[in-house]
Amino acid sequence: MDGRKPGKASLLAMVKTVLSAFVGIRRRSGHDEDAVRLTPVQIIVTGVVAAAVFVIGLILLARFIISSAAS
Repeated sequence: MDGRKPGKASLLAMVKTVLSAFVGIRRRSGHDEDAVRLTPVQIIVTGVVAAAVFVIGLILLARFIISSAAS
């Protein structure tokens, strides 16, 4: 390493990291870069929020399908 302190990760980088982990696709180089920039707290919070958005989306989709089938 060249001794420079790595910059902080952006919100987009955190979301990209968590979503790629959900899907199961990650490059080794991307993982190594994110391990330096991201803290475990950032990853956990982003993962919990992403999981909540996913579950809420599924619930809304199910409600929409059920209501359109009942009509």
